[in-house]
Amino acid sequence: MSQAARTAALYARFSSSKQREASIDDQLRACREWCRREGVAVVAEYADYAISGRTDERPQFQEMIANAGESDIVLVYMMDRFSRDPYDAPLYKHELAKSGVRLVSAMEAIPESPEGIIYEKLLEGLAACESRKTSVRVRRGMEGNAIKCLTNGVRVYGYRTGEDGRYEVVPEEAAFVKEAFRRRIGGEACNSIARDFAERGVVTSTGRPCGYTMVYQMLHNEKYLGKYSWGGITFEGGMPRIIDDGQYGRAQKVKGKKQRRNESWGTFALANKVMCARCGRNMPGVSGRGRCSVKYEYYGCTSCRMKAVRRDWLEGQIVGRIRELLGDHEEALRIARIVVEAGNDKAVELDRRQAQASLRSAETGLQNILNAIEQGIIAPGAKERIAQLEAQRDRARRDLDTLDEKTIDPEDFARFLMFGATLTDKAVLEAFVYQAKVDEESVLVTLNYDTQKNEPVRLDIPRVRTELQWC
Repeated sequence: MSQAARTAALYARFSSSKQREASIDDQLRACREWCRREGVAVVAEYADYAISGRTDERPQFQEMIANAGESDIVLVYMMDRFSRDPYDAPLYKHELAKSGVRLVSAMEAIPESPEGIIYEKLLEGLAACESRKTSVRVRRGMEGNAIKCLTNGVRVYGYRTGEDGRYEVVPEEAAFVKEAFRRRIGGEACNSIARDFAERGVVTSTGRPCGYTMVYQMLHNEKYLGKYSWGGITFEGGMPRIIDDGQYGRAQKVKGKKQRRNESWGTFALANKVMCARCGRNMPGVSGRGRCSVKYEYYGCTSCRMKAVRRDWLEGQIVGRIRELLGDHEEALRIARIVVEAGNDKAVELDRRQAQASLRSAETGLQNILNAIEQGIIAPGAKERIAQLEAQRDRARRDLDTLDEKTIDPEDFARFLMFGATLTDKAVLEAFVYQAKVDEESVLVTLNYDTQKNEPVRLDIPRVRTELQWC
């Protein structure tokens, strides 16, 4: 840990979909112990109960992000408590970093080294993978509810969950739904309807004033036709109807005066990692439209006349070469061992030894009391002492189970590197690439780990000239 870190904000989360999740109290206890051991003062504690890590709609989480800067670090029990979403995790880490705050795990030692970047990114991938497995199990039960047309917790303005678990109409809200369709058919803009509804007290499911999005979604929601739909399961007449087919159809035909083109732009996964070999400056991502509205995306040097390099070609070439390396089991295993060894935490091993000592102490104490009872010796307070020792034993076993479950086996890690479905191209680039130096003839890529000769792994990728331009 950086010596500059002197204050910490703690964050804990419990997901109701997990069957073996550490409790909020256990998470905070481990975080407080870490702070005590490292000499860090706790300035704030945040906890979200029964909320999945795959969403960022967590009140305490958002408050913690908003208060970034009140501490030197944000401390979590494990990285998956911060987020299980592969996109939210780096986004909010960046938000913290802008305020000079680092994210730290109490149970996972992520070294401040190139290997640490790989370790952290792959932990995010593993967390996302486990979250998807949990989603499959949860979804199976929810599909059974959908067949019965139960709400499954999905809130729709104009309806509420009845005693039988199915949708029933809320008359006051249904009146606003009908009014929205009537006014839209009359040509009124969604923004105008939303402003009026907000002034009259209409709010979203999260308590916010009605806005454009709420009205737009309302006007395009087929549930108001009585069509129940959840996860691809659809039943006509599966819920009460509020709008008739004619009204719904006429509302869909009303078009706004200005239609914007739906455009999709790429993400520059190598931002701040592509360097110009000629002048040594960073080559930022550049995107836009050229002649005939042709879209282009490049990494280009703004300081000299080095030929720009296409984003899709550069990123594709590097990902392809890295995946070739990871496709070899021996190389994947070697990388896995480097990362796992770099992630070995002396503090975690100390916690393991302490838990084992606590377990031995409790079991020895219980055995001594049992021996005394068998000899007819019953000391005052024996019953209370037995309860204390049993609680100590159970707590030590839970701590050991947690540590054992989170121990990463290099073979499993290697298989994840070779076949992990959540190891996206973007994750590969962010985890493995340290720098890509571009010149006129080739691209020299330096990776975040060393060869067996303790030299940085480098990839030399030749640039291919097409008829019109350099790649």
